[in-house]
Amino acid sequence: MTALSRSSILARMRSRELVISPILGADQLGMSSVDLRMGTVVLVARAGAQSHVDPDAYANDPQRAHGAMEGKKQKHERFDIPFGESFLLHPGALALVPTLEWVVLPGDIQGVVTARSSWAREGLNIATATIVNPGYMGIVTLELANFGQIPIKLYPGLRLAQIAFYGLNRMDPARDDEHLKMQGQFHMAFEPSAGDIAKKDEAFLRRDSVRT
Repeated sequence: MTALSRSSILARMRSRELVISPILGADQLGMSSVDLRMGTVVLVARAGAQSHVDPDAYANDPQRAHGAMEGKKQKHERFDIPFGESFLLHPGALALVPTLEWVVLPGDIQGVVTARSSWAREGLNIATATIVNPGYMGIVTLELANFGQIPIKLYPGLRLAQIAFYGLNRMDPARDDEHLKMQGQFHMAFEPSAGDIAKKDEAFLRRDSVRT
């Protein structure tokens, strides 16, 4: 894979093959990456909402799966943070935050999301699913964790993360395009949500024994 330079990123954006919108300033584009800003929704994992995380709760049984989906909603507390206001991320807390930007990737580009080092040095960890697959369309969900010992005040619009792009060698474009049609569970996401951690792994889950 070859990383796209600033000029290559701009060329792809001008041709509308690659979309990152809105771009609010030229300084948002680095030498080989684009800064991503915090959106206006925060989902915070609440202590005590569930006794534990159980992948088996999502598998096989529709009634149990429905209960698990309701549990996921209860597990997270939603905050809508207007521009100009702030959110306090406490030590040890986990928050799901959408990017302000809408991202569209063509079939021959993969995105990789990382934290901006200036924030990482303050204890902010962007534990995001770092790979953005070719063909993806939607916001990018950032999983924010405070690894420091003091709360961090975050404002919508701040550049918390960055995304770099890598060109892929497509040996079999027809087969690759077929795989692009099988999009993941977060495709076309407009805001953050919890995922199905048991998807495609149901055969490995057993309900007849619990080990602690």
